[in-house]
Amino acid sequence: MVIPYNQRKHLHVYSGKTAIISQTCKNTCVWGGWSLSFHYIYPIRSQTECPPLLEDNTMETRRHFIGTAGAAGIAGIIASGTPPAYARDMKTLKIGVLGLGSHRFADWFNNPPKGTKKDVLAKPFGVWDDYPGLAKRMKGDTYKKVFKDPVKLARECDCIHIEHADYRKSLELAQPALEAGKPTFINRPFAASIGDAEEIVRLAKQYDAPLMSASSLEFGPEIPDMQAFVKEQGPVRAYEAYGPEAHFTWHFPHVINYAHAALGGGIDSAYFTGHFGMDMRKWRVEGNKVGAALSVLTYKPRNGNPPIIGMCHIGNYKGNFHIDIYGAKENRDFILTGDWGANMFYALNDLYSYRIVPRPYEAILEQHRALVATNASRMRGAAVKLDSLAGEDAMPYTDAIRRYVIGRSLG
Repeated sequence: MVIPYNQRKHLHVYSGKTAIISQTCKNTCVWGGWSLSFHYIYPIRSQTECPPLLEDNTMETRRHFIGTAGAAGIAGIIASGTPPAYARDMKTLKIGVLGLGSHRFADWFNNPPKGTKKDVLAKPFGVWDDYPGLAKRMKGDTYKKVFKDPVKLARECDCIHIEHADYRKSLELAQPALEAGKPTFINRPFAASIGDAEEIVRLAKQYDAPLMSASSLEFGPEIPDMQAFVKEQGPVRAYEAYGPEAHFTWHFPHVINYAHAALGGGIDSAYFTGHFGMDMRKWRVEGNKVGAALSVLTYKPRNGNPPIIGMCHIGNYKGNFHIDIYGAKENRDFILTGDWGANMFYALNDLYSYRIVPRPYEAILEQHRALVATNASRMRGAAVKLDSLAGEDAMPYTDAIRRYVIGRSLG
């Protein structure tokens, strides 16, 4: 009998001890632990609700397991940092891609970067897109199957990868997978409206479905360096984060998320000024000159210090992604290093192969709110507090985004 994921019984083991977790416990993290299910062993690193409690009549089973499995064996599993060989070989997880995006990160699972340290347990399997003929083009030699129905893809695949360029569809596309408890990735900018973003996270928590939405910059090797700098030379007074592309909904998330990963949250308000760019063809294809845009983020005071002022800056002039941090004792400019694509792959492999959530759900929601508040400021001509946003507040969208992605693929 196949047991739905959200109905399976779990025994959590960490630090060499068993932990029977209350079914009524909510929003509890089990970091670095292991969940032993009826099917195989996999690591838990989730910010979702606790798995179901083992029923009282299974206590004898638990004692039998603990008494016969051997503490040394469990400790060895935990210390290794990877599932045991029989668990790894039991099943290759199928990745299903919903919609053509700008990066095609899932393709990397057929040929992982050389620096990959963990076993890759997932492989590309299925694709779907609602533009005629596009899914067949996406399939190529990388994927095994073209789906006509996104819900059927979600049912048949184990890991769901959403890159559809129309982010107004994020909730609709993610819901079947989340309700099945499956790891789900949604490419930035996560969702259109505040209501949709909150509902996606609610579903992920309710059904214990690991969820990820991020910029690759959030996983750069310089992030810990920035955090160490702040600890030594802070507190932070201000920062300027820059990204060399002027697209509002695609590239503001890069700099906002980059700064959030490095410096933390607590954003109070956003103020927009500058060029409003939504059609990448204007400057990438037609060569039109476009200006820069700025989202000025004001933070809530930390520990009695003045509010941090963050200048999230996107433009089409030369320069690398960077964050220039003004600490109380020193100023230092940190330039993006490393391989962006590889960093993203490592995080996705953690999500799909090991159900590890790389960034807190609260961070995903606040980053999204900051972007929506920036758009609201653009329309109102004044700073907008994140707490003032309602469910219908949303980011702008234009079909030019989708046309650009499709045109680049089909030629």
